[in-house]
Amino acid sequence: MGVMGITISIHDGAIIGYSVSFLQNELILDIKTVTGEIVTVSFENYLAHDFQYVMAGSILYDIYEADLNTFFVENREQFENFKLYAWPIWYGNTNELEQELQKENYKCYVISASLGLTGYVFAKALKIKSK
Repeated sequence: MGVMGITISIHDGAIIGYSVSFLQNELILDIKTVTGEIVTVSFENYLAHDFQYVMAGSILYDIYEADLNTFFVENREQFENFKLYAWPIWYGNTNELEQELQKENYKCYVISASLGLTGYVFAKALKIKSK
């Protein structure tokens, strides 16, 4: 993504921070790219996220949109446990959760790392912009 065809590469960028605003329904990742530029990845119409291995010095590998069906097949057991906590929303079973997210146009963005922070975000859109 970028302006006028210029692509901003977040690959191998260092995560310098993240924040969530429940009022603005947005999760923001600030990343220092390999060229030293600071960029913001915003997950808009944010619903929920699950991050692991959160630490300073996390190096990003990629952020990609996962196919919801495949994601829930691979993580079914985890979401069967999450339903006890009504996370990320109230649902009876994983199929119901997947259908509700699709109906509401939520996407699942998977964050992979070379080092540190990994996880996923449920949101409706992702934007990358220079600070």
